[in-house]
Amino acid sequence: MRDKTRLPFIDKIVLWLNCFFCFALLISYLAPVVDPRKAWLIAFFGLAYPLLVVGCIIFIVYWLFRKPWYASVSLITIALGWGILKNNVAFHSSSNDPLKPKDNGTIRMMTYNVHNFKRYGAKNDTSTKKEILQIINAQQPDIIGFQEFYSRNHGQYDMLDSLVKIMGSAYYYFKPIFFNRTEAIGIAIFSKYPIIRMGTIPISDTKSENACLYIDVKKDNKEFRVYSVHLQSIRFDPEDYKYLSEVSAQGKTDMSSTRRLGSKLKIAFIKRSIQVDKIKKHAAQCPYPYIISGDFNDTPTSYTVNQMSKGLKNAFREKGFGFGRTYNGDFPNYQIDYIMVSPQFDVDNYTVIEKRLSDHYPVRSDLILSDRP
Repeated sequence: MRDKTRLPFIDKIVLWLNCFFCFALLISYLAPVVDPRKAWLIAFFGLAYPLLVVGCIIFIVYWLFRKPWYASVSLITIALGWGILKNNVAFHSSSNDPLKPKDNGTIRMMTYNVHNFKRYGAKNDTSTKKEILQIINAQQPDIIGFQEFYSRNHGQYDMLDSLVKIMGSAYYYFKPIFFNRTEAIGIAIFSKYPIIRMGTIPISDTKSENACLYIDVKKDNKEFRVYSVHLQSIRFDPEDYKYLSEVSAQGKTDMSSTRRLGSKLKIAFIKRSIQVDKIKKHAAQCPYPYIISGDFNDTPTSYTVNQMSKGLKNAFREKGFGFGRTYNGDFPNYQIDYIMVSPQFDVDNYTVIEKRLSDHYPVRSDLILSDRP
């Protein structure tokens, strides 16, 4: 008589694959706490976290139709990482309104990697620049941090002048990284509140677009600090993006290209862990409440984001909705732009404005600065 408890061959194969995905998912749970400088391979599992979760969900569906009890393998594995899941997915739908008017009692914070005010991979075009400025004008942020900010000294690409007009304020701090006599690219913060001091934190080479600057501002009788960061980029070349597109479209891979991409990711993981240490040490000495915002170039399951968020409120986790995807370029679309605040702030709302202009979406959050220490 045939043993009915034995799994058919195809189910055995699926079970082994299921166990492999669950094991990889468990390793990804280490990514937020293991420094890439000590074990860089684990960071790759953290990067793969969304795909691993989706894979486990597919296995759950499969087993529900075949052997329902086996679905518990993936269910338990996902449940063990519940805290990490909440960093990646949020459900506060009521506040995810890109057209929400600003309340006068809040501080509207925005961060936007504008990719030099042009579409990714394209040359400058005035329509893209105009649409980006229209978004900022419609949102009317009190403070906005820019990464990959571009400006010329005169003409229609004098973005410093354009932003001063939109903000209705001449308070800004622009740190040029690449510049000549007529134009400059760097990182910037614009504020409607008076800037009482400003500075930079050296986190990379002087000629690197990856930088961190801060301003101390005064709103009424309250002072607070705003950091704008652009952490280590992966620095993919056009050939890397071409390879990723081919893999996505045709499923074809080659070891040489894969190793090249892996090496660049490894370097970026390690450099970001060093940069986060520097920023957190600086922030720990800040005498005021503070905001850290910008392009972290890393995902919610990463060591970078986990370390940066320690002791802070992540605006996405507090009031976000969905996956919070902020990157829309050729690399797999993740949440890599963040707004984080010290405990003296309350997060009123959070939204990602899904307007595909730069390779990043702008992120906005309305914050309330309380009187508690």
